[in-house]
Amino acid sequence: MAHRLNLARRPFVDVRPANVSVAALGLLVFGLSVWSVRTVVRYFSDSARTRAAIVSLREEIEGLEGQRRAAESRLGRYDIGELDAETEDANQLALRRSFSWTRFLTRLERTLPADARVASVALARGQKETPGARRGPGEMVNVELVLISRSPDGMSRAIRAFYGSKWFDYPRPHSEDRGERGPAEGRRIVLGVTYRDVEEAR
Repeated sequence: MAHRLNLARRPFVDVRPANVSVAALGLLVFGLSVWSVRTVVRYFSDSARTRAAIVSLREEIEGLEGQRRAAESRLGRYDIGELDAETEDANQLALRRSFSWTRFLTRLERTLPADARVASVALARGQKETPGARRGPGEMVNVELVLISRSPDGMSRAIRAFYGSKWFDYPRPHSEDRGERGPAEGRRIVLGVTYRDVEEAR
């Protein structure tokens, strides 16, 4: 029996779903490719800027190193220790010239006990405020004193005298030679004290 063609049925396979899937997959691959290319381009661009920044920083560092070597070469011509000593001497000289020795010695004589005399005086202005010192008008000057006292309790008497003075404050004992180590005329006392250099109203 001869086969007859049935025209009621479609004689082909429906491939439309497969075509749609292939098209979607193609679009996805294209989008990923574009994104990858942009990422690679941006990476190379950032890398170029980073390399340029590194080169610029290296050039700046080399320039600063050159300046440092030049500064060290210039400083090598001078003796920093000697300059520091000369500066200290100049500061001490300026301090002594502007300091009222008459006023200071008069106040020191009024303050010290009667059995103590001054062997040496050293001044140091412009230092940090002495901890525990009273605040008040006038410029603060740190004074290092060497006293000779005939009293066995010369150190304590000097400290009490300085604490009771309105011109001196915060006495700081350093050393005291007692017995045979002291000079024949009395005991050698070394202490520091803060002096307020202010001119009193007349």
